[in-house]
Amino acid sequence: MQDTDETLIRSENIKRLNTFRSEIQFESEMLSSRLGAYLSSQSFLIIAYASSMNAGWSKPGLFVLLVLFPMALLGIVLSLDALRAIRSSYGVIERWNDRQNALLEQHGHLADYWPSEHGENEPPRDPTLSRRFRECTLFAIRSPWIFGITWIYLAGVAVWLFLREGQPGLLAGG
Repeated sequence: MQDTDETLIRSENIKRLNTFRSEIQFESEMLSSRLGAYLSSQSFLIIAYASSMNAGWSKPGLFVLLVLFPMALLGIVLSLDALRAIRSSYGVIERWNDRQNALLEQHGHLADYWPSEHGENEPPRDPTLSRRFRECTLFAIRSPWIFGITWIYLAGVAVWLFLREGQPGLLAGG
């Protein structure tokens, strides 16, 4: 009877481990999808900004404030929204990883399901997993910051061009 209970417990723990792993995989795919969509939108906006800059370069004037500046604001808003979404995904993945690690530490019989080297009586937890996970997500977390700062700079360029080239009377006082 005890063997049956142990087998049932092992089976249940394996199901839990598989559930945790499938949730981690799902959330990782969602993060990847969000990051891909964000990078695509930023690429499109950068190309549109550069093309618009080229089209309106001879006489920037009001064109700069009506076209380039709103594109830069859109880039900033998208970066802030992407940062929120990426951080949210990152947090969910981290919680699932923590649950998986706790399960692996509690139940030594799951050691065979963990791809790391460990002693027979040691838990299968990989001590570098958390560090590697954080290092792997740096690009995803830093991208919105990098693009956001770039868009702030490009918004400043648009305003500077408007003030310098488009309306010389504003700087001269009349």
